[in-house]
Amino acid sequence: MSTQTTPKEQNILEIKINRQLTNNVQVIAEAFNHYFIDSVANIASCFTPVKTYNLSIDASQPTFSFTNITESDVSQAINLLKPSKCKDIFGLDTVMLKDLCSSLTRPITKIINLSLSQKTFPSTWKPAIVSPIFKSGDLHSMSTYRPISILPTVSKIAEKLVAKQIINHLDTTLYSLHPMQFGFRANYSTETATCFFTENIRILLDRGGVVGAVFLDLRKAFDTVNHKILLSKLCNFNFSSDALQWIDSYLTDRSQLVKVQSFKSAALSLPTGIPQGSILGPLLFSLYINDLPSSCPDVSVQMYADDTVIYAHGSNSSQVSEKLTNAMVNITAWLKYSCLQLNTSKTVAMFLTKSNNNLTAEPDVFVSGERLQIVSEYKYLGVILDSKLSFKSHIKKVCNRIKFNLSNFRHIRHQMSTQSAKMYMHSMILSHITYCLPVWSQACNTSLKPVQTLYKQTVKTLDKKHNIFHHCPILQKHGLLRWDNMVKFSNLCLMYKILHGLSSPPLHQFVNIRTADHSRTRSAVRGDSIIPFRKSAFGQTAFSVRAATEWNFTPVSIRNQNTYHLFKTQLKKWLIDNQSCQH
Repeated sequence: MSTQTTPKEQNILEIKINRQLTNNVQVIAEAFNHYFIDSVANIASCFTPVKTYNLSIDASQPTFSFTNITESDVSQAINLLKPSKCKDIFGLDTVMLKDLCSSLTRPITKIINLSLSQKTFPSTWKPAIVSPIFKSGDLHSMSTYRPISILPTVSKIAEKLVAKQIINHLDTTLYSLHPMQFGFRANYSTETATCFFTENIRILLDRGGVVGAVFLDLRKAFDTVNHKILLSKLCNFNFSSDALQWIDSYLTDRSQLVKVQSFKSAALSLPTGIPQGSILGPLLFSLYINDLPSSCPDVSVQMYADDTVIYAHGSNSSQVSEKLTNAMVNITAWLKYSCLQLNTSKTVAMFLTKSNNNLTAEPDVFVSGERLQIVSEYKYLGVILDSKLSFKSHIKKVCNRIKFNLSNFRHIRHQMSTQSAKMYMHSMILSHITYCLPVWSQACNTSLKPVQTLYKQTVKTLDKKHNIFHHCPILQKHGLLRWDNMVKFSNLCLMYKILHGLSSPPLHQFVNIRTADHSRTRSAVRGDSIIPFRKSAFGQTAFSVRAATEWNFTPVSIRNQNTYHLFKTQLKKWLIDNQSCQH
């Protein structure tokens, strides 16, 4: 973890403007606002989109139009908002909105229905207040700050209900989102995205050869979305003219101001882009890039909002390089049409293989004549992938985070109640361990050993015990899983979700239940999973193999639970009850 002090911690903000440092907060706020707006305008100016777009729809298919919402819809939407005390431009936050839900439900319902019927998004719901948040690097450079937008709180209710209607249209008609879009969708997540990607890689490499991947980085993708192109693409999903007019109103005439400490800049207009920090924005962006995979049919494409990876398999690196280079020609043309710009300095390629013998030459992937950087590691959706899928670097990162938080835990444990200590442990330590655990726990036991050791130290700290004390009685006392059972629990929970339609549909291809059609053995009656055949030890460490094996050893009474909550509860109890002591 970085030891740099953030501006917020310093409570003093100095920024370099025209090569001169200044701590004048009003000047800084104005400079940030112009910087954020101008950086987007510079990208948008590189494109000269055509003036007319196809806005026709297929009258023979169901069209999407908004329907009136009810007070019950609004009340439910308010209650489902995440509590936050971040104030919008009017000083309102979601905590206040939830507290006043009963009084505000009726007027909000009326305003939203008027907005939908008049095909106009209220102008007072458009201004955004932006806070510059330090990322990393030079504290005094505006380029190292990320703009975090806070939109009017009440607007989120309208966005939530509109997004729900759009999703219902996509789910009940032929106009669905691409199955390889894992971002901001029900039953999709970063865990399912990384699991699907690594599972495919292991299957391909189990056959031999090389897999090459290009991780695309787009410059300010959300901010540079062209409104006219977006409306044209929405016609491909059969949006009615009324719906398009409302969305056009939602997107246009927006503005933002920057707040630094208690000072606010003047408002500036936003001519392009999808509102950052919005609920509807990610869905609209997913629809905007939905046709990206069709531009490069010869390679595999996986998306998580604007995080996109393309990959291809071949017998050697030269063959794979050619496939990826050809695909990038088509992707570049698609990006140009869509007014999106590739950041070639951050777009990288990685070649994965079980054996370096398949790297017949120094691999090259080119984009518009420029060679992409070839890396041996890449952080994808929070998981560090390496060319051998060993996850050694990711495990090292997890260990470093745990060590830092565990050190703090030891320092404050004696001033905390047991309940508070458990909350700290789960939020600051176990959350890092369990994030995408079914993916990186495929590493070898030697690589995983440091995490296991830190986990034991964590539970000893929870119970105020010295490191020489054995951890097993503590696990039993607090109802905690042993390390190997924690891995098994994560695998089986994802397995249950896949089998019961609670996870990303693409993952279903990796899991199959044995039925009478396969055999008439006891395993078919029990509903055991078919364990996929993998010819190499590398392939046998895949999630599909390990989870299927663990599933078959899980009691049928637990596997047959009707709800995910009951499954998790009974699975954890069974694992704890059958835990033997480990040294």
